[in-house]
Amino acid sequence: YLDVDGDGHAETTLIDTDGDGYLDTVLVDVNGDGLTDIGGVDTDADGSIDLVAVDTDHDGIADVAFLDTDHDGRADQVVRAGDGPFPGGSSDPERAS
Repeated sequence: YLDVDGDGHAETTLIDTDGDGYLDTVLVDVNGDGLTDIGGVDTDADGSIDLVAVDTDHDGIADVAFLDTDHDGRADQVVRAGDGPFPGGSSDPERAS
């Protein structure tokens, strides 16, 4: 967890769930309210974040998600309006699974 402004809330949470040295999930609180606004996930365990989801209303459901299947740094698929849970399972980084 990284608390940049010292307010007790992590602005950035970096998670390596399998201990391989590569990040599996990155959660970011953009506006400092203690809730995750943007989450990135390595869905295929290749060491590269390939799914980025944005939750603007903090309901725990991604409002829009961008999937980069060929790892060129550009989204190949865009999924809109509540099609899946937010990466980490929560919009609160302290409760992320």
